[in-house]
Amino acid sequence: MNIKKQTVRMYLYEAALAFRMVDAVWVIFLLERGFSLAQVGIAEGVYHITSMVFEVPSGMAADIFGRKRTLLLSGMVGICSTVFMTLEGWRGFVYCGMAFSALSLNLASGTEEALIYDSLLEVGCETRFKKVWANISMIARIASALACAASPVAIFVGYKYTYYIMAGLYLCTILALSGVKEPIVTNGQRVRNQHSNKKLGERWKQHIWGTGNFIKKNPKTMLKLLSNAALACPCYLIMMYLQEHLVNCGWPKSFIGIPMLVIPLAGALGTRIAAKNENGLGKTLLICGIISGIGTCLVGNNVLVVVLLGACITRMCEGFSEIKVSENVNKEFSSDHRATLVSVDSMLYSVLMVAASPVTGFLGDHYSVNAAFYLLGGVLLLATLFMLMIVLLERRRILRK
Repeated sequence: MNIKKQTVRMYLYEAALAFRMVDAVWVIFLLERGFSLAQVGIAEGVYHITSMVFEVPSGMAADIFGRKRTLLLSGMVGICSTVFMTLEGWRGFVYCGMAFSALSLNLASGTEEALIYDSLLEVGCETRFKKVWANISMIARIASALACAASPVAIFVGYKYTYYIMAGLYLCTILALSGVKEPIVTNGQRVRNQHSNKKLGERWKQHIWGTGNFIKKNPKTMLKLLSNAALACPCYLIMMYLQEHLVNCGWPKSFIGIPMLVIPLAGALGTRIAAKNENGLGKTLLICGIISGIGTCLVGNNVLVVVLLGACITRMCEGFSEIKVSENVNKEFSSDHRATLVSVDSMLYSVLMVAASPVTGFLGDHYSVNAAFYLLGGVLLLATLFMLMIVLLERRRILRK
């Protein structure tokens, strides 16, 4: 395997996947189509229920059938999601589009990370993973920022043509994958295609058992993934409801993506710092939780500079924790179960979002978007302080022994 060509192709794949120009304006598109904020929250809930249900099975499929095949299927499902989002006449089409969009990202999340780690492992340079994954994350965030900058184009051309562009980008991800090689680092991966369909059920059963056994024996690893998911939760909701919040603060709707483009750039800065940081993970997560909670509360302000500062702080912490957690947990995962176990992180995130999205939508409709941000920040701060208390009590118990 030519690892340089492999990583370059994955960089191109991520750039096409992350240039989601609809993400900065999809709430505005739905509001223009007659959706209320509560209904937008329901649509987001559909997205995360789908993600919660299919995240781990999609990771299992990647481990059993191959990572490249799963990523190709992700692109095809993504194209289907854009088609549903353009259909009119029934609100359920939008919900179907959100479900297919979630499934597409389910198939990609975990799978991409596992493919990259095992590609490096195959050629004996897995120690480069933190740097490569930080580059991947930085490309994704810069592409997201550029997509925000392109939001005036999306507003100008309308939701249908914006989703047509998205379909073209999904096609680009499929083309980028055409030259990617499937990494083979275990005997199970080596004989993957030699199994008959009659053994398929047994393979699923063994894989589920192996995954469950790892989770049972490694509760601290699951706690790391849960902490990472908790830090990611407010970031997405900020990008989601900030669209309406900025308009209420007087920012022109047609240029809504311009102030928002600095937010993913802050996340890219966080990944860059993390790539060079060697501090312990536990202390890092606690500090990020406190700073992120404060940042989320700042987003509830009505002063544009304060709002953007809070959003940038929160996203920087999320970017930092993503790289630190990914590096840490991938050393503990086995290659035969890597995509599945990485997918657990996204599943935990979706579990949190299934509750948080409708609640914040309800608060936004009946009180204010400000109240939703204050609640998010307050909950994150309380959860972090609770974890800090547990850590201190555990240290005290160890010292007494």
